[in-house]
Amino acid sequence: MHLQCPRCRSPLHLHQASNGRYCDNKHHFDPEPEGYLDLIPGKKNPKDSDSRMLMRAKRNFLEQGHMQPLVEAMATLLAPLGERELIHLGCGEGYYCRALAEHLPGWRFAGVDLAKNAIFAASKAQPEASFIIADPARAPLQLGQAELLLVNDLKVKTEQLCDWLAPGGYLLHLQPGPRHQWQLRVSLNPVSMEHPLSWPTLTGLNQVAQQRSQFSLTLDQSLRSFVLETSRLGWRADAEQRHLFTQQGPDELEQDLLLSLWQKPL
Repeated sequence: MHLQCPRCRSPLHLHQASNGRYCDNKHHFDPEPEGYLDLIPGKKNPKDSDSRMLMRAKRNFLEQGHMQPLVEAMATLLAPLGERELIHLGCGEGYYCRALAEHLPGWRFAGVDLAKNAIFAASKAQPEASFIIADPARAPLQLGQAELLLVNDLKVKTEQLCDWLAPGGYLLHLQPGPRHQWQLRVSLNPVSMEHPLSWPTLTGLNQVAQQRSQFSLTLDQSLRSFVLETSRLGWRADAEQRHLFTQQGPDELEQDLLLSLWQKPL
C-alpha cells in the first residue's frame, strides 16, 4: 500500500528495521505491536468505534458465513484480474479481506478504517495484511498508485477514487439493490414502494462487469435484534417497532447487493 504522510502529504517510505513509515520531512509513524499503523495522530473520537459488544456481534455474524454468497460473487468478479493488492476502504474488522484471501491465493490485502478497535481486530486476525487507522473517505493514499479499491457503503467522490487508482487500476463498487433488507423496510414502513433497479454511473471509469447478488438470511430473535442494531433502517425505528420486529418479525431477510467492476483508463 503506497501511503502519504497525513501531516505534510509527502510520500511515506518503509523503514525496514521497524516496519514503520517515514517521510522526507522526518515525520515518523511506528507500527503498533499488532502490526497496524495509526495515521491519525492524537486522541481518537470514541464515536468512530463500535462498542466492544457490537463489534464482537458483527464479527460473529460474519464469521458464521451469513455473507458468504456476497464474498463468492466478489471473488468471481475479481479472480480474472490476476494477483494484485486489494485495498478495502472502510474495512471494519477486516472480514472481507480475510474471506477474499481464501478465494484469491497470492493476492495482497490492505484495509483502512477509522475505528481503532476494528483495525486492532483485523490486524490480529490477518497479520500478513496491511491495516491502517485513517479516514477511508480521505485515505492517505499516494495518488495514482492503487491497483484495486473495494468500496461499499462509503461516500467518496468518484474523482477522488480515480485519483487514487493507478492507470489501469480497478474499483469494485458495492451498493444496496432495491430489495435489500426488504422485510425490515416494510416492517417499519408498510407503505414502502420498491424502487426500480438502478446501476451506478462512475464518471472517468470504464465499466468492466456487473453482478447482482441476491440471497436470504434465516432469522431468529437474536439475529433480528442484531439487524436492528446494525442496519441504517433499524436506526430509524422507535421502541415499539423495534420490539415488534424482534419478537414477531420475519423468518427471512432478503439481501440484495449490486456489484460493479470499473477500470481506470490507461
